[in-house]
Amino acid sequence: MPAERTRRDAARNRDLLVAAARRAFAAHGPDVPLEDIASEAGVSRTTLHRHFANREALASAVLEQNVADIEARAAGLADADDGAERLFHYLLDVQFEAPWLGRVVADGRMPGTADLGTRTAAALDPLLDRARERGRVHPGVTTDDVLLTLPMVMAVQAATAATAGGGTPSRVGATRALLHRGVFTTEPPTAPSAG
Repeated sequence: MPAERTRRDAARNRDLLVAAARRAFAAHGPDVPLEDIASEAGVSRTTLHRHFANREALASAVLEQNVADIEARAAGLADADDGAERLFHYLLDVQFEAPWLGRVVADGRMPGTADLGTRTAAALDPLLDRARERGRVHPGVTTDDVLLTLPMVMAVQAATAATAGGGTPSRVGATRALLHRGVFTTEPPTAPSAG
C-alpha cells in the first residue's frame, strides 16, 4: 500500500530528524543551521520543514523525546534501591551533554516546556519518595530541590567555560559529586555516569 509506506517513510524521516537535531543541538547548541540537521538526517530541508515549521518546533520535539527517555528510565528504575540516585545522575548527564536544554526549559518561552518540567518531576517523585523512605535523601529535600540542581549545572558550565580545565572530566566529576552530596546521604558513584 503506497499510503502506508508513505506514512512509514514520514515517521522514519521525522525520527531521523529528531535524532540528528538532538546530536547537533548537544554539540553546537540550538542555533545550529537547520540545513546541517537535515543533512545529518539524510533528508532535504523541505522534508525538515514538512515535519517542523520552525526551529522551535524541532527543539520542542527534541525536548519531548528527552522527557520520554527520562520517563522510560524512571519506570525502569522503579524497583531499584538507588533508582533516585541513578535518575539524578542521568539528568545531570543530559544537562552536561546538552546545556541548551536547561536554558530552553528555564526560559519558559517555548510552548509545552512547563508540561515537560511537570512530567520530569512526576517521573522523579516516586523514586525520590522511595529513597526518602530508605534514608538515602537528606531530610527536607524535595523534588523541586533536586530539579534546581540542573540550572546549577548551567551556572557551573558558564562560570568555568573560559577557565583552563573548565570542562575537563575532573571538573565535571567534582560538580556531580558536590551536587550528589547536597541531595543524597549516599556516596556519589565513581563512574562518570551512573544512569
